This record gives sequence, structure tokens and C-alpha cells, in this order.
Amino acid sequence: MKKSTIARSLPLLAAGLGLVALGLRWALYAFAADSWGLLPAWHPLEIILWLLSAAVLVGIPLAVKNCKGSNRYSDNFGPSFPAAAGHILAAAGILLTVLLNDPQMPGLVGFAWKLLGWASVPCLAAAGFARAKGNRPFFLLHITVCLFLVFHIIDHYRSWSGNPQLQDYLFALLGTMALALYAFYLSAFEVGSGRRRMLMGMGLEAIFLCLTNLAGTPYPYLYLGCVIWVFTGLCAPVPKRRPKEGEPNP
Repeated sequence: MKKSTIARSLPLLAAGLGLVALGLRWALYAFAADSWGLLPAWHPLEIILWLLSAAVLVGIPLAVKNCKGSNRYSDNFGPSFPAAAGHILAAAGILLTVLLNDPQMPGLVGFAWKLLGWASVPCLAAAGFARAKGNRPFFLLHITVCLFLVFHIIDHYRSWSGNPQLQDYLFALLGTMALALYAFYLSAFEVGSGRRRMLMGMGLEAIFLCLTNLAGTPYPYLYLGCVIWVFTGLCAPVPKRRPKEGEPNP
């Protein structure tokens, strides 16, 4: 099997395992939680979930270690209407998130979370239209999304760190970090400094973690929209590499 075919199958595998983990979490909260909403220690479903999550997060770097290639945007991203639609759906998810939710922290952090959320909507839409045409987006478009996700972490740090139950926030924290890094590595390609292995690795982790986090999250639109954005981006075919000036044609 060709390496490109294997690489395109990895998002499907990450999504499938993410759905399995999502089912485990739903079952845990439905059947194992007590009257306070807390999970008992060492429940069999929880052990399976942690083992699955550890295997996926360790396996992803191993699976993408050979994903090498050019750092030029045109060598990695061609015209793709599914990828463009993924950008639009991520923009819709962020829009609904900032419309329906107030920031957790008052003051400057909460204001920045809201402002960057609003700014991310047209940025993702513009990047999506560029992707549909095969044009390279302006790098600040994805950087804005990256900053919104970073401030999402900062804004929720207090509530996450004060939660005694690791299950309630770990997937949200790690999933948001993976999404932020995915957006950052997209912008790196847009300035000619991309790394295919890092983009693929962060994207696969984001797919798995964000799907798992859909059980019980107060931000389902954010994570579902971003999962579709990452999934459609990673599944899009990579253009045939054009030789640089002076290189022979392969």
C-alpha cells in the first residue's frame, strides 16, 4: 500500500477510535456515575478508556514518523471543496459557541476569548474560500484561530484546574491544545516553514481527543465543527510535488 494511501487512512482510524472512546464515556456517565455525578475509581469501562487513549496518543507519533515532505504550501494543499466546507463548519461552530456561551473569566481574558472567537469566524471563512480555489491563505487567518483556542484554555483554566475529576476536563484540555497546534502548523505552511509530520500528528490527536470530549462538553458545536475541519483537511489529497528550480523531474 502506498504511503499516501496509508496517510489518508489515518484520519479515518483516529475518528473510528474517537467514536469508540466517545461511546465509552457516554456509557460511563450514563451507568457508572453516582448521584453527585462522580465516577467510581477503577471502573472497568474507565480502565478501558484510559488504556485506549494512551495507546492512541502514543501510537500517533509512531504512525506519522515517516510523514515527510516539502514545507511549501503548494506541495501540500491543493483545491479541496470538502476541506473548504470543513473550514466553514468550524467557523459556524465557533460562532455558535461565542453566541451561546459567556466567558468563564471576567475582565481582559474573557473579553479576548469573545473577541478572538468573533474574529475567527471570518478568518476561517476566508481561509476556506482560499482552500477551495487552491490559493494560499494569509497566515494570520489561522493564527487568529490558534489564539482563540489558546485563550479558550486560559479562560477555562480556573474551572478545569479546580475540578477533582480528571475525566471531566482532560480530554477538553488536550483536545483544545491539539487544535491550537494544528492551526499553528497550518499557518507555518502558509509562510513556507511547515512540517507535514507535526501537522498530521496534531490533527490526528485533535480528531481523537475532540470526538472523545463530545460526551458531556458544554461546547459541542466548537469541538464537532473543529473535528470536521481537521478531518476534511487531513483527508484531502496531497498534490504531486513539483520539483524546485534546478531539480530533475521525478
